[in-house]
Amino acid sequence: MVVIDKDGYRFNYRVGAIVIKKSQMLLCHNAEGDYWYVPGGRVELGEDSRTALKRELQEELGQRVRVGRVLWMIENLFELQGRKFHEIGLYYSVDWPLEPLVGDFSGLENGQPITFRWFPLGQLPNLQPAFLKTAVRALPVRAKHVIFNEISAQTIGLA
Repeated sequence: MVVIDKDGYRFNYRVGAIVIKKSQMLLCHNAEGDYWYVPGGRVELGEDSRTALKRELQEELGQRVRVGRVLWMIENLFELQGRKFHEIGLYYSVDWPLEPLVGDFSGLENGQPITFRWFPLGQLPNLQPAFLKTAVRALPVRAKHVIFNEISAQTIGLA
């Protein structure tokens, strides 16, 4: 996986799945945080982002999916458990083959349990990156570049 620790920051190259079906969005949560995030994970060296996303969803949910187009290219700077992160993320639309479930269901992320849940778009929980909470209500027509800097409390949406 593409992770670099340097000068007090951890750099990640991540892919995320924007899965929306029947006005609900699939999110996940792990025991380390009090927030939800989109399924996906880190890209491996030598792996393209689409392949990485397919692999991550297969690993986490045991599901083969069709990866659509890039919706957002996100530069995400945030702090988690006292550590600063600089993350580059490609967020793709993903066609989900199954109907949304009611309630929580489990998967694995890096061998650790992870909780998944479908949320109505109008009732999304504490979501990271936070701008997605409103952005997913109107998906961009073409890919957008977003700089989300939680450390300096700044979001910049670029074309």
